[in-house]
Amino acid sequence: MQEAKKTIINVVTWNGLAYLPNFFASLDEQTYRDFTVSVVDNASDDGTLAWLESERPDTALLRNFKNQGFARANNQAITLALSRWPEETWKDHYILIANQDLELAPDCLRQLVAALDADPDLAGVQPKLLQASFVAETDGTRETERGNAIDSVGIVLTKARRAYERGAGETDRGQYDVACEVFALTGALAMYRASALAEAKLAGEFFDEDFGSYKEDIDLGWRMRRLGMRVSLVPGAVAWHHRSAASSKQGLLWLKAFFRRFRKPKRINFASTRNHCWLTWKNDETIDRLIHAFWIVPYETGKFISYIFTPSSFKATFAAWGGYLKMKRKHKELAQRTKVSGSEMRKWYV
Repeated sequence: MQEAKKTIINVVTWNGLAYLPNFFASLDEQTYRDFTVSVVDNASDDGTLAWLESERPDTALLRNFKNQGFARANNQAITLALSRWPEETWKDHYILIANQDLELAPDCLRQLVAALDADPDLAGVQPKLLQASFVAETDGTRETERGNAIDSVGIVLTKARRAYERGAGETDRGQYDVACEVFALTGALAMYRASALAEAKLAGEFFDEDFGSYKEDIDLGWRMRRLGMRVSLVPGAVAWHHRSAASSKQGLLWLKAFFRRFRKPKRINFASTRNHCWLTWKNDETIDRLIHAFWIVPYETGKFISYIFTPSSFKATFAAWGGYLKMKRKHKELAQRTKVSGSEMRKWYV
């Protein structure tokens, strides 16, 4: 294992062999070099492990014998990263949470690190994330079309408690090229100050492992906001994400809630529905929900109607109630540690 440097890049892999050559090639091109890479593999069976051992033998590799989900695998990686630095230095060390299906512009890491270096009170940053897709395969290597459609420039939470990727689907014309605070950072690619992740730990976890996958990034961001932490977009840092579509703000909320469910796989509908309940029970306050009832009721009504036609979502509501008491215990712990007033939090619900 390489000696830990100022920044550790954590990558969770699961059957992502098609993406790894391009992802690591983009890391090789970084103008910033003070980093090491750790991979947590969630029981891939597509040759990922063999490729890493052959092509990236210096990468710290943790193998899971079954798919542990995004949250637990990242918690494993974060714990490993923190163990490689003395605790008194965590404020000056950074952890990059990265999906396997990414490609970074050469200056991406340098821009993110510079932003955190310049503002010691900043908890985390993310780049301007654009959409990418494979277009051809040459000599066994897939070529990427790096598009100019936005994937994410931060996460927004509405008064209806619907979260979406800011700017998603828009053509990048520089409209988001001003650094600014955002509600939360996308789980696809975000750099956190190590000390901030340690401080944000709740019930012994950085990401909530009950969530598994889906909305765990929103949960962490909401928690950080309540703990008084600030996170920001760094538009000078750019990366590309292989995701065909991200959640966006277009469309009437209840219609969008209704129709989007028919296009999602059952497992995603289930996890998304269950985790949405847990997300609000854990992080939201009753007084805030009452104040925003005018927006919440129509949105939740549209979702409830859609459950009639999507059995996986209907089942997920029962699964959510099975975890109600656990979420309320976490809510109580968070409430005891909250540093931000209700009125200040409500400024972030758009």
